[in-house]
Amino acid sequence: MDPQEIAERCDLEYWEEEDAFVLEVFKAPFVVDIQQRQVREIGPHHHFHAGDSTHFSLIAPLYVASCRDVIPSGRLIAPQSVPGGQAFFKGPHELPLEVLAHHFGSNPDNFLRAGKELQAEKVEQGDAAVRVPTLPRMPVTIILWVGDLEFPARCQMLIDDTAPEHFPVDAIWATLILTAEAMIQVAGPHH
Repeated sequence: MDPQEIAERCDLEYWEEEDAFVLEVFKAPFVVDIQQRQVREIGPHHHFHAGDSTHFSLIAPLYVASCRDVIPSGRLIAPQSVPGGQAFFKGPHELPLEVLAHHFGSNPDNFLRAGKELQAEKVEQGDAAVRVPTLPRMPVTIILWVGDLEFPARCQMLIDDTAPEHFPVDAIWATLILTAEAMIQVAGPHH
């Protein structure tokens, strides 16, 4: 594939001398080195450590290979509504919504701080919500409802309706897992 065409369709920077792409993950730069077949961090970073993620090393090169020149529409959908999603997001592929709710359910300020650390934009939904720029064309919105005596805390993860243009259902799932891992990682220990 033509590297300049890849850079344009994926919203990446291409370094011709190194035959490498610069991919922003949570708006922090990572080099996707084609010749060395590796992804490495560069520049100043937030508290997300890609090496601690179970899915980062799969998602970064897949994004470069499969992303299309489709800009997010801003229309949010549940991941279960993508083709094959209803059957996929169950059992071992269940989203970590309870983990997020447990971690942030009594502290929406910590939730918003974690989102800010990942360069997320605050969204007016639920008790607290953020639109996380996980990948340039794959934002993830997380909505938190704080728990009380009557109802437990809960979370919802939504994707842009253009996500299936870029990734199959399993890669969308891995992107959501990566986003949840990063939110919890940068938030620090449960409060």
